[in-house]
Amino acid sequence: MSLLDRLFRSNRSRIYDEGLALFEQGRYGEAVAVLRQAAPLEKAGGAGSLGSNLLRRALVAEGRRLLRAGDPQGAIPFLGEAAELWNTYPDLQWWYGCALGLSGRWEDALVCARNALRRNPEYPEARLLEAAALAGLDRRQEAASSLTALNESGRRHDHWLTRHWPQVEVFTADTLPGGLPQLLEKVVQGESEKDKLAAAVALCRAGDWQQGTVMFRELVQRRPRYPDYRTRLAAALFQMHQMDDALAEVEAALALHTGYAAALDLKALILADMGCYRESLEFMTACEKDRSAQNPGSLEALFGAYLHGVLALLLGRCVEVAPKLERWNDLPHDFAWAELLLAASEYLRGRHQSCNLRLQGLVGAWPADAEYAYLLACHHLELGQYEKISPILDNWPGDGDRRPDQRPLFLRARLGLLQGKATEIPGSVVETETGQAAGQEGVIPRLMPAAAWQMLKAERAFIRGQDLQCWETCRELEQRGLVSERSLDIMLQCADGAGVPDGWDLPAVLPVSCLAGACALSVRRGRPDAAEALLHPVSTLHPELLAGMFLKPEFWLQSVRRWLS
Repeated sequence: MSLLDRLFRSNRSRIYDEGLALFEQGRYGEAVAVLRQAAPLEKAGGAGSLGSNLLRRALVAEGRRLLRAGDPQGAIPFLGEAAELWNTYPDLQWWYGCALGLSGRWEDALVCARNALRRNPEYPEARLLEAAALAGLDRRQEAASSLTALNESGRRHDHWLTRHWPQVEVFTADTLPGGLPQLLEKVVQGESEKDKLAAAVALCRAGDWQQGTVMFRELVQRRPRYPDYRTRLAAALFQMHQMDDALAEVEAALALHTGYAAALDLKALILADMGCYRESLEFMTACEKDRSAQNPGSLEALFGAYLHGVLALLLGRCVEVAPKLERWNDLPHDFAWAELLLAASEYLRGRHQSCNLRLQGLVGAWPADAEYAYLLACHHLELGQYEKISPILDNWPGDGDRRPDQRPLFLRARLGLLQGKATEIPGSVVETETGQAAGQEGVIPRLMPAAAWQMLKAERAFIRGQDLQCWETCRELEQRGLVSERSLDIMLQCADGAGVPDGWDLPAVLPVSCLAGACALSVRRGRPDAAEALLHPVSTLHPELLAGMFLKPEFWLQSVRRWLS
């Protein structure tokens, strides 16, 4: 699965899952038939939905399979559909042109070649297609000019195609070499490093980052001036937590191509993962005008905008989030986590109605995703909209996963306590460890921390008038460094009845209302550890508070690391 798939696939439909399974089994034609049902297609190079993104890849994969099997005529419908629907992608124009040309339709192939070159003039394979088409149309002088341009472009980037004519700088009609269609067919068949690159990518997709990294290093050694190879190597090193090496490789890629968007975003991501959030955002801002050859509406551009927005939010600049994402009109379907980022920015700015509407939109778009249901229910709790919570809990999404999900149990218990009811807490879950310790996946663990259940026990004791039990439970949590505004409040209210020891010192607690500003200040000062120390008690004792989630860098960046897994 591609890098971007890993980020976007957390928001997926059943049809998408079926198509993805067929795609990963190499049954591309069947995947196309399934994915056509799931893909709302946006023309003219729009980012498209997750389903349409996978449909594009399935169409190309089936077309390439047929081409390599010697059936260019059979490949034309698949590659033609992809080239028409995503007509700003030069690679799709090239593959379609190859199918047309190798079927003898050189006039149409020439149109595709020039469409590709309009979008990327530094595209040697498209120059070869143009030259082969012109030669096939007996326009030899124009074909010679195309080959000359191919050599010039290829040498600038150390491209493998230039090895075919090492001694020739300028071609003429008389020196035009023969066999261009045969050379084009060899390129289609994979007589290049593309197969090795595909093998390295496949290893990483399978989780063998070590061997994949070895193969990427071999590619870099063979083509040290290819920024793409260095960027892929850097991404693999990032996944293996070799941050210094990853940063060195991505710097080398940017030295070769200062506007290479994938490398720019990866460097920013590496810096963010190292806790250098301010430096990462400053880098993205400084390089914004350097980006080149990137469709502004593509998924890659959307990821860059998302990362920029995450950094702005963590640094306390929530007002900058929406302008970065406003060009995408259907984020709940295209990239739900970016829509959630917008909801978080509204929440942290105190615009709770707007936040609530966005969360409701996410639940409507992904009714089978319990994470969005949980976030919406938590927000209703904070707003005191208790009557809206029970319907969510009564219709809790069942995603077929057999792992236990304590979130609805926890929310029911919390709701009861907020309504002044001494709710019974399920005894079987009180001693459960944190979701992370239990090996839970996902950004919002299905299992609640044991301390959160203890906090509920303390509040239940408080409601029942059991001051000593309440105080002792909160005191135990405090001794573990877990004290919040709420826990301190009930400790103080039951202090007299509990007979608090004279030696107890009142702990200093930051009000939840000041949490966002204090965390942002720490992050701006280069102290993400201090921000985490402020957040830890709140997020552990009160996993239903959105601030405790939205202010955590890993809440946003864990999705990105899953993108690379």
